Amino acid sequence: MSKVATLCYLLAAAYATKFVSSFTTPTLQSKTTATTSGNNQGQNYNLALDLLLHPLRHSLYQPNVSSRSNTYLQSQTTQADVTNTDTTTTTPDIIGTVALLVPSSDQPSKFGSKSPVQPPSYREAAEQLARKIKQFSDGRIAAQVVTPSDVDTSSVLNSNALIALGLTTPQDVQFLSRTFRQRRTAGEEEQSSTQSLKMCQFAVDCGDNNYASIVGPYDEANPSVVSEIAPWSDVASGKRLATQMKELFDKQTSDEFALALMLFFNRFIDKIPWVQHSIDVTWEKGLGNVEEIYNMVTKCGPCITKCLADENCKACIEALDEIDTRDQVASYRTVVSYESELLRDFSLCILQKNNIFGCTAEVPKIPYVEPLGSFR
Repeated sequence: MSKVATLCYLLAAAYATKFVSSFTTPTLQSKTTATTSGNNQGQNYNLALDLLLHPLRHSLYQPNVSSRSNTYLQSQTTQADVTNTDTTTTTPDIIGTVALLVPSSDQPSKFGSKSPVQPPSYREAAEQLARKIKQFSDGRIAAQVVTPSDVDTSSVLNSNALIALGLTTPQDVQFLSRTFRQRRTAGEEEQSSTQSLKMCQFAVDCGDNNYASIVGPYDEANPSVVSEIAPWSDVASGKRLATQMKELFDKQTSDEFALALMLFFNRFIDKIPWVQHSIDVTWEKGLGNVEEIYNMVTKCGPCITKCLADENCKACIEALDEIDTRDQVASYRTVVSYESELLRDFSLCILQKNNIFGCTAEVPKIPYVEPLGSFR
């Protein structure tokens, strides 16, 4: 039954008309409740696939000049993104911080390995990652790039998440080891408080040394038996997330990197709309899984029956069951590999006619893009 739930979620996001018109993120969390006329369903189906192909839709969002006034556009900005702001502009509340620890001296990174241009240095890559983190979180997560040789390195100890990138020299490795130990000790002292849930640390491309990761209450260096016997617990959730984040970091792309951090903040600190809506049956949802599946079966039973009886639908369910569908790239590749009218009709029932998952979507406030002053 978990496969059925997964298919319902993903297809609803992929083909919903109103979802497309309000599309704000490259993940499948952007879904709306509006309905559309039957005459436009086929056209909107193709439009949905074209938009989902663009993994940077969120960061490249540009309002339609002809349909929005300059006053409205100004209200969508933040003080951090434009110089001239009016009194209605508010700065988003910061829910957490990220420290990106890079080598003291410039070294080429593994980011952009498939690009025809020269790979960026770790500092350049980290600066881009910091921008991505801000955009993915709508300015609610602050990211800072730090090196071991900086005068002020307090952020590596105080930040919610510490990600070390490419530290291999003896001096940098010594600083990294000391920092990880200090953060781990601080986390152990605060185990009885909720503060320990808000810590995360990883070392990426930092040589052959084993730097045990921490995700929330889960510490790879001191694994708890609870993570094995109680899959619904925070410790078990942290362990699953640690594995997933490592896999995303290993892909060496800025989008996957930012996605990994959004998953951590969404799970252990505060909801992040970018990844808030999971389309899978998970331990984290608890009894919410039962309610969603019940609604799908009672309201869209015939659609489910047809999908399960179709060989193509069955293959799609099995493929979706192998991935976290909040990974937009993997989800999109799976959907388009099995697209059909049956999948389209199924999604229309799940999302547009019944809005089983109660999803909404808001236009992101950053990055603010100045509207064109004249047509080109």
